[in-house]
Amino acid sequence: MSNEVTNIEHLRSWLRDCPALSKKNRFRVDYLAESPTEYALYSVPTTIAYRENVLGEEVPREIQTLDFIFASKEQYGSDVRQNAANLGFYDSVIGWINKQNSSRNFPEINEGQVKSIVPTLTQYVADADSDSAKYQIQIKVTYRRR
Repeated sequence: MSNEVTNIEHLRSWLRDCPALSKKNRFRVDYLAESPTEYALYSVPTTIAYRENVLGEEVPREIQTLDFIFASKEQYGSDVRQNAANLGFYDSVIGWINKQNSSRNFPEINEGQVKSIVPTLTQYVADADSDSAKYQIQIKVTYRRR
């Protein structure tokens, strides 16, 4: 096991600074438990961009992207105010991400220098049962390779 901090750990630490996230809730990687309330950050497959160099070889482009899903397990049901509050939480998270993007306040990543972090999908219920639901957004990290 490597001691190097992974990109998802860097992003998780950066997101942890969002004031909408409660410090007392767990924040996991690639796993979300059944009981509310906790957060998770998932890695999503992302296409590696290539270009052809002068020798005709396929080489990675200088600008690349990484995709992630930020999710949470929330109380859910017939209470309109609770469900609206869940969506409002994600409005706050999206607003914070957009503010960090405008301020150019980005986490470190191993492959290069982050150029932008933007939400690419708005909040939605990805899975629900009678008393809890998994809400999520998708986030795109654009970076310049080292």
